[in-house]
Amino acid sequence: MDKKRADQNRIILAVFAVFSLILFIVIVALTTGGEMSTGDLPVYFGDGWSDSSGNVSDISDIRVDDMGVSPIMGKKLPDTLSDGDCLCFESYNLNVRVMVDGEEIYSFVSEDNITGKGYGTMNHEVGLGSAQAGKTVQVLFESCNHAIPSKRAYIGNVYLGAPVPYVYMVIRGNILPLIASGLIFFFGIVFLLISFVISDNERLPFDVGALGLSSIIIGAWLLILTNAFQLISGHIYLIRSLNRFLVLMCGVPLICFFNSLTKKKRRIYPLIELITCVLSIILITVLRYFFDIDMMHSFQRVLIVYILILIIVTVTMLTENELYCRSIGTHTGLKYYYFGISVFVVSALIDYAMYYQRKLFGNTYGAITSFGTFILIPMVMIRFIRWWTKDRQVVERERFTNRALQYALSSDSPDESIRLMLKYMGEEFKCKRVIVFEDVHNGKFNGKYAWFDNNLEKRSVDLLYVPYKGIVDEVLNSYKAGGNRYIINDPDNIKDVNNSLYNILMEYDVKTLVANPLEVDGVVTGILLFLDIPADLTEEASSVATLTSYFLSQLILRRDDQKRRWTYTYNDSLSGAQNRRAFDKFVSEKLDLASPFGFLICGIDGLEDISDRKGFETGDSIVADVVRFMSDVFGSRNVYRLAGSRLAAFGFETDETYFNDDIARFEKNAKDVGISISVGSVYCMNGAKDMNTVVKRARDTMTKA
Repeated sequence: MDKKRADQNRIILAVFAVFSLILFIVIVALTTGGEMSTGDLPVYFGDGWSDSSGNVSDISDIRVDDMGVSPIMGKKLPDTLSDGDCLCFESYNLNVRVMVDGEEIYSFVSEDNITGKGYGTMNHEVGLGSAQAGKTVQVLFESCNHAIPSKRAYIGNVYLGAPVPYVYMVIRGNILPLIASGLIFFFGIVFLLISFVISDNERLPFDVGALGLSSIIIGAWLLILTNAFQLISGHIYLIRSLNRFLVLMCGVPLICFFNSLTKKKRRIYPLIELITCVLSIILITVLRYFFDIDMMHSFQRVLIVYILILIIVTVTMLTENELYCRSIGTHTGLKYYYFGISVFVVSALIDYAMYYQRKLFGNTYGAITSFGTFILIPMVMIRFIRWWTKDRQVVERERFTNRALQYALSSDSPDESIRLMLKYMGEEFKCKRVIVFEDVHNGKFNGKYAWFDNNLEKRSVDLLYVPYKGIVDEVLNSYKAGGNRYIINDPDNIKDVNNSLYNILMEYDVKTLVANPLEVDGVVTGILLFLDIPADLTEEASSVATLTSYFLSQLILRRDDQKRRWTYTYNDSLSGAQNRRAFDKFVSEKLDLASPFGFLICGIDGLEDISDRKGFETGDSIVADVVRFMSDVFGSRNVYRLAGSRLAAFGFETDETYFNDDIARFEKNAKDVGISISVGSVYCMNGAKDMNTVVKRARDTMTKA
């Protein structure tokens, strides 16, 4: 328990630290430069540019000529230009030269890099001064790779002013995508921290580490799309490489996370995504270095195939899980995740489509994908927190284990311990019935133990049987196929799968069921059933049922062992009657000498002579017949073999007449098969002070029947 609380404290501190950092970043982003006057802000300088023919247009509308001619655009600088001002703009896959009155003051030529000759977006800050006021600035630009379509090579966001306010303005213009992708990144850190600080990841509702890793990768990629890293650091080729390769790595942990949500977990799906990831990276790399195909061309096509495979794998996995859950009669519990996953996928596809229509929509900087991811990740975080913090709705496993162990050891009688455990589990899980069915080795399972809610009729289940074939075997098969769990939240879901069980559930009006086999040395000896358990507790009941089933199996094993030891110690192996030791134990510990009872002593006449003449088998058969006759009349628990031919029995009739009638019936049964016996008896109406006296009086009255 202390360990679990320590884990909770670490999670709380981790979440607090991350959100504190996020809050600090948001405040800094929203307030930086807030004191600057309007005059300090960069001025838009993209309109009014003219080409060599005198045509005036916005420079952002100019594209590299498809014939390969490099445009030269010029514009007069303002007379108010001061030292420290810069011509700030961004280019996309362009080589750029900047001149003032024909004198070159700045140039940028792309370098061959891992992604090709293209480099994506580049931000430029061309220093100017008061000496250049009123002069004409010219920008000559050409595609860094003429194989790149002209619509993908252009200049945009042209401003005139100080560089620091320009950087702030660009970042603030993308503040929403920045915050969204930053939150996704930090959510990933939170989940990754959780996966490290939780000592037992098996008890988590899903693969937290995989979700954290995929969130970090997606968040980092979306941050790269905002160009904030490139703008601040200036590392264009590093950012470009990460832009191309990072997104191809997010599919594997994402599929691992989706797979951990399903009831039917399959290793094939993460494997397919891993192969797709590796082949995609190899493909664009081979095309780049062996076929000289720029990733500007190959990446987009590979990415759409990669996304489609990711969607197909996800849909196939979730569909298979849905069909499997219906076949075993349980809910997937994924309806909220379906919504989040759908929004994420649709957002990514919309963002991808808008990328090809930049001229129409502008650069979205991954904003739509950020929105979809920002819906999915926090929703999963909320589901996780709800799972983690629910208290009374879910039994704490440590407490349940300790209490179950206490009940298992609370009594010397295994039967009593089993009944106490069933009562505890029934009340803890708020179910209406808890039943243990045992294999009676005749093709059926007998309801040996049961606990019923006080509001139900406490009817006996001693005669309630279920057949192994057609019911128990189907349950066991579904249990193994379901990852060692069997839950029915709606009987209608198993109507076509296990109709016999469905009919039983309908007969007893059972709405929900959790089953777990009882095993000893790998052999199924019984089944534990929770019936009509609240739906929100079925998962937890299934989880703890494995441990409880172990305790129950051991108690049943202990019970059977006690029965064997009792039989060996207190039973006569020849006749099946209890022996002299059992007689003495009963008299000294259980016989109520203060209450009325009858005592009978019986001797088989000439038993020794019969055994000598006809064989010991005949003598043994006669002893067994006499014991059987006595047991039929007085009950097997009241019959004892004191010596070779001497037997005894107690009768607890309330009247001496009834006791004498039983004796007469016993004598008649023996006489009818030709067995000669001598019988002596005494009925103690007011009880007795000493059993030895009772035995002596009965022996003194023995006469031949």
